Amino acid sequence: MSKIKLSELTEADLPFVKEIYDYYTRHTTVVYFIDPVSLTELKAIVPVGDPLYRSFLILNEENEKLGFCYFARFKEKPAFRISVEVTVYLRHDCLHKGSGREALTLLESYITENGFSNAMALIDGENEASIRLFEKCGYSCCAEIKDVAEKFGKKLTLKMYQKLY
Repeated sequence: MSKIKLSELTEADLPFVKEIYDYYTRHTTVVYFIDPVSLTELKAIVPVGDPLYRSFLILNEENEKLGFCYFARFKEKPAFRISVEVTVYLRHDCLHKGSGREALTLLESYITENGFSNAMALIDGENEASIRLFEKCGYSCCAEIKDVAEKFGKKLTLKMYQKLY
C-alpha cells in the first residue's frame, strides 16, 4: 500500500512550489536558477490546469505536502510531442524516505496514460540522490553535458536520464 498520493496541483499551490524551488535555488545546484523565480515565472515552468502536461502535489497519508512533481513538454518543436520532461522535488526535510520513488512511480502512470512514450529527466551531475532515484525507477543515463552551467562559482555537468515506455 502506498504511503503517498498525488493530488492535482492548482494555482493556489504555487507558493508552496516556489518555497521548494527557492530553497534549492539558494542552497544547492539541484536547480539551475541563480535567483529565486517569481510566481509569474513559475507559472510558465510548472504546468497547471493543462489537460496533457500535468503537475501534482505529493501528499502523505495525513495530507501533509511533501513536495511536488510534474511532467512537461520536453521541447517546443512538434516532433518532440512523444516526449516529456519529468520533475520531482521534495521538501528538503522529506528526503531519503522513499517518497520520491513512490511519487515517480505514480507519475509514470499518468505519463503513459496520456500517450507519451519517452520520459526525460535532466539532473545535475552532483545530485547523486536524484541519479539513484531515477536509476532505481528504470531510467538510464543517455547523455552527459560537461561544464554546461555555472553556479556558486563552479562549473556544472548536466546528466540526461531517459525511460522508454
